[in-house]
Amino acid sequence: MCMNHRAVNKFFSTDFAQVAWRYAAVKALILALALVGVLFPFGEGMREDNYVYQPPDPVSLRDRFSSFDGQWYLQIAVHGYAAQPIYYSQQNTNFFPLYSTLISVLTPWVGGAANAGLFVSYVAGFCAAYFLYRLVREDYPAAVAGDAVWYLLIFPTAVLLSAVYSESLFLGLAIGALYAGRRRRWLVAAMLGALAALTRSVGGLIVIPLLVQYMAAHRWRLRAWLSGAAIYAIIPVVVLAYLAYVGVLLGSQTTYLAAHYNGWQSHQQTLASLWHQLTGGKLFGYRDSALDLWLGSVFCILLVPLAMQLRPEYAVYAAAFTLTPIVLANNTMALSRYLLISWPHFLFLAQHRWLQHRWVRVVFSVLLLTGLMVYTWRFTNWRWIG
Repeated sequence: MCMNHRAVNKFFSTDFAQVAWRYAAVKALILALALVGVLFPFGEGMREDNYVYQPPDPVSLRDRFSSFDGQWYLQIAVHGYAAQPIYYSQQNTNFFPLYSTLISVLTPWVGGAANAGLFVSYVAGFCAAYFLYRLVREDYPAAVAGDAVWYLLIFPTAVLLSAVYSESLFLGLAIGALYAGRRRRWLVAAMLGALAALTRSVGGLIVIPLLVQYMAAHRWRLRAWLSGAAIYAIIPVVVLAYLAYVGVLLGSQTTYLAAHYNGWQSHQQTLASLWHQLTGGKLFGYRDSALDLWLGSVFCILLVPLAMQLRPEYAVYAAAFTLTPIVLANNTMALSRYLLISWPHFLFLAQHRWLQHRWVRVVFSVLLLTGLMVYTWRFTNWRWIG
């Protein structure tokens, strides 16, 4: 009996168990909220442009986690990329191919495309949490690693890690690449980085923190630039290959960027519109969400102290994936969703001395969990969050 007790304690002290209980607790909360959400009618997501794959079943849990962009991933997985716009001027080539490809491959084995998408997201999400825990443990105690994972999992838009969205897959591959690089497994890091680049339109930016990590490991020697560039050249190569495919599919007169901006990024903001959004915009607006602007502002401000306290590759990663969506889109639409992948922000908070106090951590966790519950209720009732 004593041996069994020691074995149980030993298991729950492992890295796997430390991640697993946090992951399972958050997933149980999200699923419970989705079940309650079945009692409520669908929201604005029932407009025809939001089910380009198929109209959803209101009592289906998998359909409640397949809204908005999830419909596009499922449409690509089942029907493939199209040369013509799917809805008005919006083309499905905007969505990079890896996530939909995995859905397509797994669909015959798991009983449908939506099931496949959720399976990929759940598995990849756990891998992301596990790799983050292991990566943080390279420099910090277990408590900090656990808190970093916890804050990532309960960030308000983390409901998307349980949905047919590509965030889980990208995080799993990107953090896995940095962890492999930290262990000096450079070729593994390059392969994972290349796969991450095929997951989302800004995924190729992972090459920058990987190069910084490589050069830092080689004491910033000039030769490190050359050898690092050779190792990680595959990342821009796969991005260019996909863009070339899109160019062939759409014709020489239309490039990926042109199709992207014509169909998806037509709204640009001015200082006046930003001020209105900050002071009088809708809390959950489609293009003028006050929450998007507030969260974006906080994440941008934190980039400065984050760069002073974290490793250089983490700071570069945070800057790249926080600022690029704002600069490219010239608006804050869905920004709170894009901020989810900036995990160094959660590490910065976890290691900060202010959040080492028990009651501060409790209050902060309650705030994040409240946001997660609100965002989950909205998302599973097909109301816009990003």
